[in-house]
Amino acid sequence: MVLPNTIDSPTISIIMNCFNCSKYLKEAIDSVYAQTYEDWEIIFWDNVSTDNSAEIANSYDNKLRYFCGNKNVPLGYARNLAIEKIQGKYIAFLDCDDMWLPTKLEKQMAIFESTSNVKLVFSDCNIVDSQHNIINRSFAVQTPARGNVFEKLLMSYNFIPLVTAMIEKDVLDDVGCFDNTYRIAEEYDMFLRIAYKYPIDFVDEPLAEYRVHDSNCSHRQDIGIKEELMIMDHWKNTATHIEKKISIQLKKKILKRKAALYVYYIVSKLKLPKRFSKYY
Repeated sequence: MVLPNTIDSPTISIIMNCFNCSKYLKEAIDSVYAQTYEDWEIIFWDNVSTDNSAEIANSYDNKLRYFCGNKNVPLGYARNLAIEKIQGKYIAFLDCDDMWLPTKLEKQMAIFESTSNVKLVFSDCNIVDSQHNIINRSFAVQTPARGNVFEKLLMSYNFIPLVTAMIEKDVLDDVGCFDNTYRIAEEYDMFLRIAYKYPIDFVDEPLAEYRVHDSNCSHRQDIGIKEELMIMDHWKNTATHIEKKISIQLKKKILKRKAALYVYYIVSKLKLPKRFSKYY
C-alpha cells in the first residue's frame, strides 16, 4: 500500500464531474477510497445537480474537495473547470457512474515511475451493466498499440477509455485540455494531441469498470460524426510528417465517415423502423 504524502501536494488529482448521478455516486467514490495507492485527492465538480449528489459528496473527508458550478455546462467544459483546481502531478478521471478496481492507481504509477518518457497510461476496462454484470471488455479481442500510437489512434477510433487514463499534468499544460468546441469527441481530440507529441503506455488488465445504462447511452450520432470529421480534417493538414500511405488512408476514412453521415440523415429523414436504423 502506498501511503499519502503528508508534506507536499497529493501526487494524483482525480477529476469527478457529476450531474444528478446520486444513484451510482457512492459506489464510484468508494472505489477511489479503496485504492491501494493512497496519495491522491478528488476534485469533485458538481455541474449544478438537483438531486442529493452534493450531500453524498460532502459526507466524505477532506481528501474530496467539493466545488459547484454557477450553471450547468457541457461535460468537457466542466472537466476543464475542475482541472483548474488540481494540486497533483498526475490527473485521472472517474465519472460518477463508473468504478475503479483497487490496484488501478498503484499499477499505473509503477509505469510512470519506471519510464520517464511515458506521459499517459491507460488500461483494459470491464464494461458492466446497471446491475454490475460484466458484459464485455474494451480489449477482449486485441491488445491496443503502445508507445508512439498517434497514427493508430488517428486511423482507427478512440481506443483509450477515459475512465482508465492517467496523464501527467505538464502534458496538458503543453497540449491543452478538453476543447470546448466539441460535445462528444472532446476526449478523442485531446488524446490525439497527446499522442502526437508523447509516448503512451498500457496496463494489460482491466483496472476500471465502465457502466452502461439508459442515461449514458444516448447521443446524436450525426454530431459525433461531424466532430470526428473536424478532427480528421485538422490532422490531415497538421500532421505533415505522417507517411504517404497513412495520408491516403486518412482521406479514405474521411470519405467513409462523410458517407456514414449522409446515410444517417437519410435514415433519420425516412424514419425507418428501428430494426433498420440500428445499423446506422
